[in-house]
Amino acid sequence: MIHNDIEKIKSRATILHKIILSVLFLGVIIVFAGLSASVFFSFASPEKFNAVKGNLNWSIYYALGNGTTFFIIIPFKIMQPLDTSMFSAKDALITYLLSSLLGLTLILYGIKQIVTILKSTAKDITPFIISNAKNLRKLAYSIITYSLVSDFLTNFLCSLFVTKIFYVDLSNIHFSGLLLGGLIFTIAEIFQYGVYLQNEYDTTL
Repeated sequence: MIHNDIEKIKSRATILHKIILSVLFLGVIIVFAGLSASVFFSFASPEKFNAVKGNLNWSIYYALGNGTTFFIIIPFKIMQPLDTSMFSAKDALITYLLSSLLGLTLILYGIKQIVTILKSTAKDITPFIISNAKNLRKLAYSIITYSLVSDFLTNFLCSLFVTKIFYVDLSNIHFSGLLLGGLIFTIAEIFQYGVYLQNEYDTTL
């Protein structure tokens, strides 16, 4: 009975590993596409960029040659609602795109840890190994760092390179993410204790 339960767990872990690995690869492709787009936009004429102020955010447009447009949405908590004559729409798009890619990279780093843990669960005799405890800790650090830095850094970079006006919004710090990261860090510590107990049990056999 126990053996069957273990096999079911390993089977589910294998399926989840494949799904999340696909998400990881998709994320990597998006990062490279975003970097390529940023390089392309940096050589584009500023006249092709346009900023439209909404009720809660900016819409930054780039006019493509075939009559369509590429656009991104920038919340006012990231870039304050100034007059459009006070900043460059091109600088806003590039700065927000690159800083968002930094945040996405942090997310992908966390997903990589999940992929490694699931692979270990599917393949190893037991998931209670020291490397998995370390991966859980890395996942916690990535979530905490993203929650503290991602939007806050984007806010700061937009102030530095776009509006040239210092503006900080503390709502850009995700306190729910900090709580989640702290919870996962606690689980990592418990997991490491489980590794110790597993090793103690194995040495007594």
